[in-house]
Formats: sequence, structure tokens, C-alpha cells
Amino acid sequence: MRPIVTIADTTDGLPAAFDAIFAPYGGIANVIPAGSKVHLKPNGVHFSVGVYTDPAVVDALLAYLSDHGYKRLALMENCTQGVSTRLVFEVNGYVGIARQHNAELIYLDEGGTVPYTLEDEEVPIRIPRRLYESFIDPSRRPGNFYLSLPKLKTHSMTMMTLGVKNQQAFPIDEDRMHFHTHETLHLRLARLYRMVQPDFCIIEGVTAIFNGHIPPAALLRESSVQLNVLIGGQDTVAVDTVGCKVMGYAIEEVEHLRLAAEWGLGEGQLDRIEVIGNLNRFRKRYPYALQRRFHPDVHIVEGREQACVEGCKGNTECALEILSNDYPTQGGFSIVFGKGFEDADLEDLPGDILVVGACTINDRGADLRRRYPDRRIIEVDASNDIRGVTAGLAHLMKVRPLAMVPLNPLRSLWIVLQARLHGLNSRMPPLLGGPKPTGLSEAQRRWYREGGGDCGRGAETPR
Repeated sequence: MRPIVTIADTTDGLPAAFDAIFAPYGGIANVIPAGSKVHLKPNGVHFSVGVYTDPAVVDALLAYLSDHGYKRLALMENCTQGVSTRLVFEVNGYVGIARQHNAELIYLDEGGTVPYTLEDEEVPIRIPRRLYESFIDPSRRPGNFYLSLPKLKTHSMTMMTLGVKNQQAFPIDEDRMHFHTHETLHLRLARLYRMVQPDFCIIEGVTAIFNGHIPPAALLRESSVQLNVLIGGQDTVAVDTVGCKVMGYAIEEVEHLRLAAEWGLGEGQLDRIEVIGNLNRFRKRYPYALQRRFHPDVHIVEGREQACVEGCKGNTECALEILSNDYPTQGGFSIVFGKGFEDADLEDLPGDILVVGACTINDRGADLRRRYPDRRIIEVDASNDIRGVTAGLAHLMKVRPLAMVPLNPLRSLWIVLQARLHGLNSRMPPLLGGPKPTGLSEAQRRWYREGGGDCGRGAETPR
């Protein structure tokens, strides 16, 4: 039997769109067993405006579930490295929304963990105990319903980030780092999906995001498009396959989806999916790469043999693009990442030097220290250490990490303290140091002032 994927228009209101998503199954009651505890897993990757699942959709879906008799609700996430999920949820409004609907807030980066060895891997990862007890332990999963609610978004490392990649949140952040390479990232994503799969997936495409996974607020108008759709179904691989097509990509281009389909975890062939809705109207291909609009006074040296966009290169350039465009920053320094440098590449580097990744440190770390004994040389010795890269860049660009959080600084510190008291296992950069924090960056203020809030907060989305 072919899996069903529905493309539902949101312009007539989100409840009507949800009705359309569940209609092929005879309604929501035939999808979610009565009495289930429904766990919503949005893409709450970061608090940067516009890049997370639209809060208006989260709000409307919780209301829809409650109106249909589902009273045991939860909102769960483990956001990207370098930030606290509790902090992200406060900034993007999820905390208030959850409380309005009496939904439990589950911060997967807090509390106990259990070891779990993924199939075809040797070293166990640590996953939240709460996740294991609700969805991985087969004796406890009955009664717990997992509804994945990702954002329709490209990704500079994986081309697309949809329902299958939504499981990347499940290892603690330290156990995500080491598989962020060209050879291993897609395999890890497919293995995580094999570990646990959603019972249902709805992609939020009210606004779609492109040009990387976290475009700067200042560039968001160039990197977003209003599509006003939800894409949903029981087979997450099939839903992602349709989502890829909407953004102009084939599943063969997105390696983790190709692997998941190849392993029999879902349907990846469009001609074997029953698509309800007009898929043919989506003909544009939206770029997945960063715009790479950096501070003009930052000198980047990239290895000639290797520089993984999945790790050192991708994370460094993403953080640099955000800092360069959304905050008043200073340049006058150099960044070195990758492997395979000629001597001439490292001559006359301006300013202090950020060296990213074990490849670079092992290859040329000692050489750089010998060449530039009077410079500050900051080394980040892991390939996907977002915390280290962010802290290093913020230090060199004279931005206090606390200034990057669009909340009152004292409020931010209090929320992080609460997270730590609850067993935070996310590694955050030092919050203090640098200039006085300013709350919202000017780019973020301009985004909301000019009416861009409908992308990040769904302000004008009908409910």
C-alpha cells in the first residue's frame, strides 16, 4: 500500500489544514489512540529569528489536539550545541504556549541519560533517560505518541533538514560532535532515525528557510519564502521526500534520506507515494549553501586537501556570518581550518588566529605557534565544536555571547542557572566578556519592526 502524504494549504486557517492532513486516515482519532500522551517535537534548533518551527503552528496544533480530546500533551526538544533548550524555548515563545495548553515542557538536554549503541556503531551514545523510557524501551512506548513537527528548511551541511534529521536532537550534544564529518554525518542521521521513528510527521512550511540552517536575521528576507503549507503523513521518509521536492531537491541528493529509504525505513520514491495536493506548483530550487557574507576584515585560510562543510568549515562560517551581519563586530584577525596547506598559505596572516579542528591543529598548529609567537592563537580541537567556535569568534569579534540572546541579560542568566540546576548537559560558551549586552540585535529589531515577525512567530498566520 502506498503511503499517503498531504500538502495542506494554511491560508484558510491552521485547523482546516490539520483536518486535511488527518482526513486520509479518517480523522485524527484514527491516527492517535485515545488516551495517548502526545509528544510534539518541533525543530527548536536555536533562538535565531525565523529558523525554528513557527510558534503559531505549535500553538494551533496543541489547541487542535486539546479540542479533539487529547489532554496529555508535551513539547520536547534538545536544541543545537552551545545553547540551552530552556533558553531557546523562552525566547521563541514555546514556554508560554505550552503553559497555555497545559503541555509538559521536556528539555532533553537536562537530567539523566542512558547509554545506547546504535546499530553498526561500537561506541555508545548518551541519550536522555526520558526519551529512552518513552520511545525506545518497547515496553513503555504504548501510550506515548511521537508527533514530529520540523521546519521546512534547507541545510548547508545536509541539503535538507526535515523529519528524519529531527532525530539529531536525541544524543547529548557532546555525542553529536564526532560524527559531523563528510564520511559519517549522513550515516549517523539515518542510524538515529532507525533507533526511533515518529508515529506521525507534519512539516511546517508556512515559511520556508534556505541559504543554510541558521541564516542571519539581517539576511532573512533574502533567505525565506512564504509558502503557506503543511506537509504531513505517517511515513516520515515519504513526508521528507515530498518536502524535498517542494524545495527543489530529489531524495537522491540528500544522503541520509536515501539511506533511510534504502534500509527499508520508509518510502523514498515519489511515484510510489500518494500525494494529496498540488505538488507540481513547486518548481523553484532554493539554495542550501550559506551566502558567505562575512566581515570584510576577517581573513580565512582553508585547507587545500580537506575542509568539511559538515564540521569545521560549515560551523565556523555559519557562526561568522551571523556575527558579521547581526551584531556590531570587529575584524582584523584570521581563521584557519582544514588540512593540506602550503607554506605560502600561512604567511603574513593578519591579527590573532582562530584555528579550528584537529586536522588543522595536528597539521599546522605547532607551525602557527612558531610563526606567530606574539599573537593570540585560539584552538578549537574538535570538528564540530559549535560552543568552542562561537566562543572563539565572539572573543575575537568583541561580542559578548550573552548579547546574542534576545532577552534581558539577567533573565537569560537566571534561565541558564535553572537549566544547570536541572542537570544541563549542553556545553555553553562563557556568557560574559566583551561589550555590554544589548538584548535584540539591530537586525532582529528591524526584522520585527518591518513586519518580518510573521516568519519567526507566525503573527499573521490564520488559526
